[in-house]
Parts: sequence; structure tokens; C-alpha cells
Amino acid sequence: MKRRLLSKLLAFVLFALLIPCMAQARDITPIVSTDWLLANLKNPKLVILDVRRVEDYREGHIPGAVSAFYGAWAYMKDGLYSSLPDKDDIDDTIGYFGIGLNNWVVVMGSMDTPRLSYQSARVACTLQYAGIENVALLDGGINKWIKEKKPMSTKIERRKANKFQGKYTGEVFADKNYVKERLSKLILLDVREREFFTGEKKMDCVPMRGHIPGAFNMPTSCAFNEDKTFKTKEELTAIVEAAVGKNRSAAIVTYCDMGQCCPTWSYLMEQVLGYPNVKLYIGSMQEWTQDTSAPVTINNKTPKADK
Repeated sequence: MKRRLLSKLLAFVLFALLIPCMAQARDITPIVSTDWLLANLKNPKLVILDVRRVEDYREGHIPGAVSAFYGAWAYMKDGLYSSLPDKDDIDDTIGYFGIGLNNWVVVMGSMDTPRLSYQSARVACTLQYAGIENVALLDGGINKWIKEKKPMSTKIERRKANKFQGKYTGEVFADKNYVKERLSKLILLDVREREFFTGEKKMDCVPMRGHIPGAFNMPTSCAFNEDKTFKTKEELTAIVEAAVGKNRSAAIVTYCDMGQCCPTWSYLMEQVLGYPNVKLYIGSMQEWTQDTSAPVTINNKTPKADK
């Protein structure tokens, strides 16, 4: 009798442990190749979101892709250039493209400039915030697709809209208060280029030079090869561990100037490398430096606001 009870108890514990793994199971990898996408173009589960400008989409796009301009996913609000839309607005946008929780969504854009190459990850993180698990980035973007002379289309694609209601967990984004209250407990990753981290340069949208105290610098550009494809999992792991060590359970927050490039490392660390507790600070330095009570470091000193 005792053995039977013990067996049932062990079976229950094993099932309970497996539930999180089952919930996080993916049908597609977090980064898909151009070959994979070509082979799955006619899959009814697949939705391809082209986040480039509408005029670029009209000139030519991947067959079946819908135009989902980046500006619909991050826009000016309360003085911040890349604010996160309200949940109702996110639901409306996702529903407009006929996306459901069970779709496979591949986000792709242009890799012509660093700013453009970071936009796909921001959209992907927003989709996952809304509860869509099977989201992926196209490795190399439209540039690699065109270079390989894969088929292009000029047909304007439209999907039947639906009523979408997200399953928001709040595990993707961090706000300013979250960062301020846990400043000494977080691992902060400043993913801007080195000269912006040190304060040698600054973006016009950011009132002050420098970075959040205690942050480590891990530029987003380091995640890419010269052809704008992502580096291997082993290479990405080495970059992250060189910056923050090997503690995968630590609470990590990525940030940048205004919330455009920090989603790339956040997405890669969570979805590709398996870090369980990574958030991105969407307001980033633009919001942080507007708060006179928020500390800023430049060359280990507290700077005054640039005139």
C-alpha cells in the first residue's frame, strides 16, 4: 500500500514539474532560417509580419507576408519615443492581422541600418507579452532572403481580422519603478554601443549622458555577424557570460536609449539561451534621465544635465 501511494506521489510530482515545460513548448524555433520559411510559406498556421515601411513592402515582399509597420507597435506617448501601446491597442493590432494564440508568427524587417535591424525583436517581444508563444525572427531579415534570390511578391496581402484577447503575463517588460526599487539587486545590461554607455556620445532624445549605475555594457551589435544574421548559440552564450557571469537565475534587465534595441538581447537571452528571468526596460535612458531622482553614472561620476 505504501509503495503504491509513493508511486502515485512521485507520478504527481513529476507531472507538476513537467507542466511548466509543457506550457513553454514551442512548435517553431525562436530564430528561423530563410530555407525554413520558404518550405513553410503555405502552412496555414504561419503568419509573416513585415515591419518595414509600407512603401518598402509595396515594392516587394516575401509571398504571403502582411504589412505590419513597426510604428503600430511602438509610438510616441507621454514624451517617450517608443512607448508600449496599451493592452487594448495591442489586442486590436494583433486581431487586425488575423493572428490567434495558436498561430506561428515570423517577424521580419530590413537589416539596412542598426536601428531597422532591431525593430523585429521589439515586435516579437510584444507578441509574446500578449501570450503568443510561437513567435520567431527571420535570420538575416529580408536582406538575406533577397540575396538568396528567393521568391518575392508585390501582391498586397490582407488577412481576415478577428477578435484577439491577449493572455498578458507581465513577464516581458519592466518599468522605471521596477528598476529603481531593485537597482542593487538587478543585473542591468546597457545594450547601446560603447561610446553611448560611457557618455562620450548621446542621442538627442536623451537629456543626459551616461548610464544607470552598476550596469554592464553589452552592445546589441555584438549579437550579429557581418551579414546581419545572428551569431551561434555558443557565441551568444560566451558574450553574455563575459558580461554577467554564469548565474542564469539572476534577475536581468536590458535597456538602451529609448527601447528600440534592448529587445534584441532580451529576446535572445530568454528564447534562445534559456535565461528565465529577463525583462526589458522599455522607457530606457530617455525616461530614466527625465527623472531628476534617478541616478546616472558617467566615468564613475554623477553628471549634470547637458545644456
